[in-house]
Amino acid sequence: MTKAMKVRGCRIGEGMPKICVPVMGSTEEEIIRRITEAVDKGPDLVEWRADFFAGIHDEKRVRGVLDGARKYLEKTPLLFTVRTEGEGGALAADADTYDRILLGAAGDGPDLVDVEIMPDAAHAAVLIESLHKKGVAVIGSNHHFHETPDSVEMRKILSDMERAGADILKLAVMPNTAEDVLRLLAVTEAYRRQTEKPLVTMSMGRLGAVSRLAGELVGSSVTFGSVAQASAPGQIDLADMRKILELLHG
Repeated sequence: MTKAMKVRGCRIGEGMPKICVPVMGSTEEEIIRRITEAVDKGPDLVEWRADFFAGIHDEKRVRGVLDGARKYLEKTPLLFTVRTEGEGGALAADADTYDRILLGAAGDGPDLVDVEIMPDAAHAAVLIESLHKKGVAVIGSNHHFHETPDSVEMRKILSDMERAGADILKLAVMPNTAEDVLRLLAVTEAYRRQTEKPLVTMSMGRLGAVSRLAGELVGSSVTFGSVAQASAPGQIDLADMRKILELLHG
């Protein structure tokens, strides 16, 4: 049974799925502008996809954006994400560089940091422990942009994330058939009964859009909606998503 996790004023893991809006940009000015636009729409969380930032390798510039973002976010939690090319992102970097960027950003800025768990869950576990020591919670993540792994593999991935120490477990897959979407939903519903960790799962693209709306039914605690730009295929406009989630919630 899911144990709700409180991040600032947001309780992840109970009630309606919380809506997270991703923000991307290459310059400080663009990122802060997009954050203010996102906050105006009232999301539950904001994600900064920092892998698109031109200054990503400059810790001082990253900290400057985080400091500026907090002024506008106020009580809205901030998720710091650096998505690598191997998982569909923009950053080409080795493991040491990836670790350095995440650890440099952790501290007073982000409330949550995304950590890619695969292919080396043992290495991810060491990074997660270091991030926890800096006082941030961790979303363990894994993304498959071309397929949906079989059900056994998806359960193993979630289990590896949990063993690595992630506070929230996130799995995103690409469906090729309706059956793929249903399998992802079934794996989510089954796994939530064996863990207290909040889950975040989604089947991407138009075919998988229903998975972004069915979280309360199967146990996915966060869904990603767009304001001006989408960070992954199939994201739904925040306002439309909230209306549908409220309707399903009853």
